[in-house]
Amino acid sequence: MLGGFNPYQPCWDTINDKDDFNINSSAKTHIINPLATEAERSIRTRTVTPVVTGSSVAAFTFKDGVILAADILGSYGSLAKYRNHPRIHQVNDKTVLAVSGDLSDADYIKEAIDTKVDEDLVQEDGGEMTPLALYSWCTRLMYHRRTKFNPLLTSIIVAGMENKEPFLGRINDKGSAYKEFLIMTGIGNHLAQGWIRTILENSNKLNKDQAEQLMDRIIKQLFYRDCRAFARYRVCIVTNDGVEFKAKEVQPDWSLAPLLRNTE
Repeated sequence: MLGGFNPYQPCWDTINDKDDFNINSSAKTHIINPLATEAERSIRTRTVTPVVTGSSVAAFTFKDGVILAADILGSYGSLAKYRNHPRIHQVNDKTVLAVSGDLSDADYIKEAIDTKVDEDLVQEDGGEMTPLALYSWCTRLMYHRRTKFNPLLTSIIVAGMENKEPFLGRINDKGSAYKEFLIMTGIGNHLAQGWIRTILENSNKLNKDQAEQLMDRIIKQLFYRDCRAFARYRVCIVTNDGVEFKAKEVQPDWSLAPLLRNTE
């Protein structure tokens, strides 16, 4: 059985690889399996590094509803290129969606959700995308894409009013999900979540004005510390009365900058 085997005879792989065709004067016959080559090509072309990204999203519940905030910047690497890209999407009168991460994947998610909402309207059965329904649907979407080795590199925050009670949940790019009274994505999860959680846990339920003041403080802190943050941002407040959007801008105070030393 081993009579025809020559250990000194070069043996090349049959996979279509660029290095396989750089062999001088090779008389090798290339046998390519179309199915294997197509599968390999599909895996190699998956997006593994987001190009245009959005930074942190902050959200927490208060006495009468849920408040969210995110800046409107789309960063092309480290370039502040797209300066009017809202990342909070209203689904209906009681449900909103906020995204961070790859903005092209975020646009795909928004279009998929809008298509689902249109399908529900066509049915005319009174069904409506509630926050809990959207939360569950997004977990299935993200997990499905993950199992296909083509994940959507985006973090999703679903917020709204479920049975007249505040609802807040997060889904990551792997389809893992959880519900909490305070959720932050991006670097804000490390820079701001600790002291905000302390405030919310040690105080009674905030009213709408107090929640808005706290959110402005959060976004200002992130603007100081996050190099991908932007001064202009949008605040979304969801209550039983509906969804309200506000466009705001951080007014920074850099008077302490000359006093800082050894910060490089």
